[in-house]
Amino acid sequence: MIRSSLVPRIPRVPRVPRTLPFAIACGLSLAALAPSALAKLPDGALDPAFGRRGLVVTDFPVNDDFVRAVAIQADGKILTIGEGGGADPLQRDYLHCRLLRFGADGKLDAGFGVGGEVRIELRSDAKPAACRALAVQADGRILVAGGNQGDALLLRFLADGKPDRRFSRDGVQTLDVGGLDEFYGLAQQADGRIVAAGKRFDADSGQDAVVLARYRSDGSLDPGFGRKGVVVTPHPEQALGAGAQHVLLQSDGKIVVAGGGGRWNLIARYLADGRPDPGFGDNGSTVDRITGLNAGAQGLVLQTDGKFLTSHPIVAGSDVRGTLLRHNADGRLDTTYHRPDLDISGRLAPQSDGRVLVVGNLAGAAPKPGRLQRVNPDGSVDTSFAVAPIDFGGNDDYFIDLAVPGGGRMVVAAWLSEENRIGLARVAATTYCLADPVNPGRWIGFSESGWFATIDSGIGGSGQGLLAKGRLRSVQPQGQPAGRALSAGGPAPAAYRVDAFAVTGDVRGFGFANVSKRGSAPAQYGLVDARMNDPACKILPGR
Repeated sequence: MIRSSLVPRIPRVPRVPRTLPFAIACGLSLAALAPSALAKLPDGALDPAFGRRGLVVTDFPVNDDFVRAVAIQADGKILTIGEGGGADPLQRDYLHCRLLRFGADGKLDAGFGVGGEVRIELRSDAKPAACRALAVQADGRILVAGGNQGDALLLRFLADGKPDRRFSRDGVQTLDVGGLDEFYGLAQQADGRIVAAGKRFDADSGQDAVVLARYRSDGSLDPGFGRKGVVVTPHPEQALGAGAQHVLLQSDGKIVVAGGGGRWNLIARYLADGRPDPGFGDNGSTVDRITGLNAGAQGLVLQTDGKFLTSHPIVAGSDVRGTLLRHNADGRLDTTYHRPDLDISGRLAPQSDGRVLVVGNLAGAAPKPGRLQRVNPDGSVDTSFAVAPIDFGGNDDYFIDLAVPGGGRMVVAAWLSEENRIGLARVAATTYCLADPVNPGRWIGFSESGWFATIDSGIGGSGQGLLAKGRLRSVQPQGQPAGRALSAGGPAPAAYRVDAFAVTGDVRGFGFANVSKRGSAPAQYGLVDARMNDPACKILPGR
C-alpha cells in the first residue's frame, strides 16, 4: 500500500519575448514574475530547512530497513523503497518491502499509508525477492518494481497509498519468462504506458538475458510491443550479468538499457515496438570488455547531444576507483572521451547544465564513507563541488541513490548498516533551467560554471542539442531584479549562438533565451520560466 499527493495540472503559457531589452520595452516586470522562495545556498551545502541540519534518519520500532531507490514528487515530497519493516525480516520464506513518504521538510508524511509507510509482503521461497525500482506517474500514482518468488513484479498504488485496483484489479502484475525474473528499472512514456527492464536467469543454461516488458495504463501487457508485450534478449558472450540494470526513453520513443557484470559493460537500444535498433551497435547492442572494469553499468544518463554515460568501478592495482564510459548515439564507445578518475562509482543523475552527479562509497576497509562527486561534460572532475560532510552517525553509511528535483536541491538516500535504518540528506546544487511553455520539449539549462545544455526535441525538433561552455555575467536592468546572462557561440560547420538570461536566487524565476543552431530545425526558439536545478526542465504548475 502507498500514498502520494496528486500532481497539479500544468497549464500552457503564452510565449514570451526573446530578448531582455525587448521584454523590458514591452513592460514585463521581472520582479512580479520572480517571487522570493528558498534562499540560495552554495553548491554542496546541506539544506537547514530539511530534517535536522539537512539530515533525516528513520526511527521505526523495527529497524530492518534497506533502501533501494528514492524519487521526488512534484510537490517536493520524497519517496523511498527498499526491504524491511517486517516483524521477523530474517525469516526465510517471506520478506517485506517498505515504501516511505517524507514531507518536503523531512518528516514522515502521516497522511501516507500508516504513519508514513506502506508495507508490501513478498514470499521468496528461497528465490530472489526484492523491491528495486520506484517511479511517480504524472497523476501522482506510484510504481514499484522488483521480483517475487522468481517472477518479475510490478505494483501500482494510488495517491493515498492504497493498491490501484484499476491496475490488474489488485494493483499487482507478475511476469514469468521462463527463469528467475526480476525488474530493476522503470521508464514512463508520455502516453501513460510503462516500460520495465530487468533480467532473466536461466538455471539450465546458466545464462542471464535482458528482459523488457511494456504495460498499458490498466496494467495489461502491451501486445504491440515485442512478443505479447515482452522482449527477451540473451547475450551469450557475457553469460552472468547480461541483464538490464537501468532503462531510459529517448524523445523519439526508442528505449535504451544498460547493465552487464564483471569485466563486461552492456548498452542496448530498442525501437518503440521492441525490436533491436539496427542503427545501434551490433544489431542493437554494444558489449564492451574494458581493462580493469569491475562491474556492469551502475548508472545511465542520456546527454542532450545524444550520447550516453555509464558509471563503473575500475580496479587500478590494489585500489578500486570509479569512472564513466561514454558511447556515441550510434552505440560505439566514444574513444575521444576523457574518462574521469573518480573516488566512487554508483548511480548517476543529470543536472540541466549537462554536468552529472555521481553517488557512491569509497572502496576498501570500513569505515566506507559515502561521497558525492560531479563530472563536467568534458569528463573532468568538478573540483569546485565541495560537499559538506554528510554524517548520519554510523561507520558504514552506504550512499545508494540520489534524485534531483527542482528547487536547487538534490536528495541522497543512504543505508545505515549498523542500525539498518534509512538516511536522507538534502544538498544544494543550483542550475538555471528555462523551458519553452509552447513546446516543453525545448529547454536550456546553465550554471555559474558556464556549462550549458540545450534540447530542441518535441514538435519539429531533432531530439539532440548542444552541450558546451559559455561565459556568464551579472545583469541588473534598472528597476528589475538581478540576473545572470549566458553568452556562447561555436564555429562551423555546426555553428551556434546562445544568449540566455535568468533571475537568480528563486525557485520560481523568470528568464528567456535565443538559441540559433545551423543545420537543425527549429533554428531559433525562445524560452521562459526559470526553475533552479530541474534536470527535466518542466514548466512550473500555475504558469
